[in-house]
Parts: sequence; C-alpha cells; structure tokens
Amino acid sequence: MPGVDSEAMTPTAGPAAGNAVWWYPEDHDSGDWVAWANSLPFCRDLGLRCVEFTAASALFIMDRPALTPNPNGAVNGGIVVAAADQVMGAMTLRVSQQGMLPATGSLHIQYHRPALAPITFRAVPLGGGRRTKFIEVIVEDRYGNRCATSQGTMIAGGSNVSRGEPD
Repeated sequence: MPGVDSEAMTPTAGPAAGNAVWWYPEDHDSGDWVAWANSLPFCRDLGLRCVEFTAASALFIMDRPALTPNPNGAVNGGIVVAAADQVMGAMTLRVSQQGMLPATGSLHIQYHRPALAPITFRAVPLGGGRRTKFIEVIVEDRYGNRCATSQGTMIAGGSNVSRGEPD
C-alpha cells in the first residue's frame, strides 16, 4: 500500500499521516481492506487481526485478551463489545460511499457463554439505506461456539476533513 510502512502498517508521509489510516485504502480489493483494517490503531489496541474483508462479510480474530481475562479465563464482556463495535465500524465504512464516516447509533449485544480466546468476530451487513446501516457481529470462542451476538445501527455521515489534508 503506497505511503504505508508495510511492516508496521502505519502511514509514513504526508500532512495527514496521523489520520491516514481512517480513510479508505488506495485500492478497493479485499487485500487492501484487510491491510487497512489491520492498520487501525484501536484494532491494534484490542489485539484484533483482520483476516477476511469483503463487502459481504468480514472476519476478525482476537488471539488473546487485550486486558486481564476474567477469573474463568474468558475475555471480559466490555472488551468483547468494544471489539464488536470496532468491527461494526469497519464493516460500515466498507459498505458506505466514499467520504462517509461511521458512528454507532445504537448497539445491542447478547452474551451466550464465556468468550474463551482466541475469539472470532464475523460481521455481516444486514441492509439499510445510504446513511443508516445495520450490522451484525457474531462472536465465536476457540471451539467455534457462539458466545455473543451483537447488532448495531450505524450512521454513516459526511466529514469536513478531506483525505490527505490537515483538519
């Protein structure tokens, strides 16, 4: 990806290098979207790794808890919902027109069982309009069991910040 350090997946040049990862990848194939998602600072903070990313679905993996696990060894529910929200935001950007930045309008999560790492986040868009997107993220534990189901209403809005230009 041009202008990005391929090892660290961070922007290397330009006036908006600090904000560049928030914008669309240079090309729009699945590999570029995977690289883009893996460069997002909050994905790195949470230990989320994107392995598949199309307009129809996305697959992220959290190999180990970002913070101390619960006494039973499970990833804390707050971390699970934060990761699900991050995945929803990425999926929303993928299915929105260029220049529209997503924000969470509402988020609901149901916990079914402890989330034992590594955990998988499977995102699918459920429809919506030009600005409103409905996203579902299914969370599976290391055994493939569904441990949480989340749905979000995401709002894709315009931004007054142009790609490559400072605020």
